[in-house]
Amino acid sequence: MEDNFFIIVIALVAGFIILQLRRTLGRRDGYDGKDEKTGDHHLRERDSDAKGYKDNVISIKGEDKSKSEFQERIEDGKEIGISKSSPHYETLEKIRQYDRSFTLPDFIDGAEYAYGMILNAYWEGDLKTLRNYLSRDVHGQFEEAIADMKEKGHSFKNTIEDVEKIEIEDASIQGSMAEITLRYTSHMTIVVKDSDDNIVSGDAEHPVPVVDIWTFCRDVRRGDPNWTLVSTSNA
Repeated sequence: MEDNFFIIVIALVAGFIILQLRRTLGRRDGYDGKDEKTGDHHLRERDSDAKGYKDNVISIKGEDKSKSEFQERIEDGKEIGISKSSPHYETLEKIRQYDRSFTLPDFIDGAEYAYGMILNAYWEGDLKTLRNYLSRDVHGQFEEAIADMKEKGHSFKNTIEDVEKIEIEDASIQGSMAEITLRYTSHMTIVVKDSDDNIVSGDAEHPVPVVDIWTFCRDVRRGDPNWTLVSTSNA
């Protein structure tokens, strides 16, 4: 009897830990934001001399956050992770009232993983993976683009070189339905090849700057911590 009780307790603890690990933006399958050669994460601000951050920018550097302005902003923002002076603070505070585990750094961290994972799934034509993270409309758009590429006998050979920064463009909440729009600034090598592996467009040797605007939505009253991509555009 005591053995059975011990097993039940261990199972409950394990379940709680798994739930907490998933309380970012969806699951983290696929792209992990690391350089294949060095293993370094690429989400960073390129301006290493910058002395401060905008209210709606989260910088992720290899720095001592316990002494950084970023940490001070977390404390000022009641652990939400954004300054009270930000125009988005009130909305994020409302989200946190529904989901006490929500913080902006966790959301940004999950958004980084989601960005690479979704793009790689799209480039590889993996509609099954995309279905877990996209709204019906966005999935339909991706599906049409993938079908068009296949019809032409073309394929993507793209690579995310780095993600410079992720900024909040907008945040809103109606009832318990929350939306957060992010601006991703990155560098990619963008190449399209034909069935004979010839380059149709792009340049594999020279990365280009890319700015994507993505909007994520979630019913924050529900226990499911996953956010859904409901809109995409290029700046």
